[in-house]
Amino acid sequence: MKLLEIKNISKSFLNKKVLDGINLEIESGEISSIFGYSGEGKSTVLKIICGILKQDCGDIILSEKNINNLEPYERRTALVMDEPLLFSHMTVLENISFGLRLNSNKKRHIKKLDGNKKLLNSPIEIMELLGITGLEKRYPSEISMGQAQRVSLARALIVNPDIILMDEPFSNLDIISKTKVRRLIKDINRELKISILLVTHDIEDVVNLSDKMFILNDGKIQDSGHPKEVLKKPSSIDTAFLLGTENILGGVISEIDPDNNLIKIKIKANNENAEYNDYNKNTDAGVVMEADFQGNFETGEQVFLAVRPEEIIILREDRDASKPVRENRFSGKIISSIFTSRMMEISIKSEENLEFKVLIPFHAYEVMNLFEGKTVKVSLKKSSIHLIKKKKPSRD
Repeated sequence: MKLLEIKNISKSFLNKKVLDGINLEIESGEISSIFGYSGEGKSTVLKIICGILKQDCGDIILSEKNINNLEPYERRTALVMDEPLLFSHMTVLENISFGLRLNSNKKRHIKKLDGNKKLLNSPIEIMELLGITGLEKRYPSEISMGQAQRVSLARALIVNPDIILMDEPFSNLDIISKTKVRRLIKDINRELKISILLVTHDIEDVVNLSDKMFILNDGKIQDSGHPKEVLKKPSSIDTAFLLGTENILGGVISEIDPDNNLIKIKIKANNENAEYNDYNKNTDAGVVMEADFQGNFETGEQVFLAVRPEEIIILREDRDASKPVRENRFSGKIISSIFTSRMMEISIKSEENLEFKVLIPFHAYEVMNLFEGKTVKVSLKKSSIHLIKKKKPSRD
């Protein structure tokens, strides 16, 4: 069931169009995310929904009601910012209760986690739900940032909104607090069926939380769908770059065989940095790669091949390769390896002068005795290769 509809919303600041005919739909009880570069207007969308900003044109439909002309306090929305923005002179309990003073509907209609259908009617019960019991008499200066963000969420929940809008809620949290708050939000959504719209530029937030994601770029929604599907199959080269698909090669389709679920692509060399214009002057790399059949392509057509770094497999020396990892095999040298958030980001340059970025767990890096300068074999499974039509990019 549709809870929120954004129809043809546009917004300009100082004659610069930030949002250009935005359309999206949020389902009841789901977590949805708007993902994009900083400065692309993600926060502007949330401010328009909750009434802080007025759109230039378009409609906001919430629970089948047009809320364009309602004041912020009349809209059944709650905004959680990146900064908790708690009142420093109020205790935690007073901060949570503050919303009730501005909200005429003080009845709660939320089921407790134990399933006994008892209603949560008090801030104390909400604090218990969020795991911040015992902080009632403390002031914001006496609690951690993670606890403050939970207090901010409690203040949003107590007004019984139709949807909670979250603007980069994890940006000021350390990695441990971020993981805990993410899990808490997921649990709340699952148990209480509360709808959440999250704005973020961190793809980990999207993948860990969202049922649906929207890609906002150049003022438009350029892609939408389940996060894992959008990650693996971006519709454009812009989206691929935005999502961190660093393995992007240029090529020409040399053979299409739908009966055998196969497309062959002749790869062009010198793919460093995967710049758009480089492919016009690239030379033949002498490599033909195979991908699963994908429709709407023609023999001789120029395309991009996009492969997620976590989809590339480094073959183990002590094990025989299974059939899938015999596909599109290359030998190359590790030219760099960087530890990042429990993962190793590895750059490998093949004998054909193709560069691949690979992402593997740190323990796998150690077990396989990988190091800079080592020669390894990698495989790109046919199922991991996504083809994108080549066209002029929309951004400068």
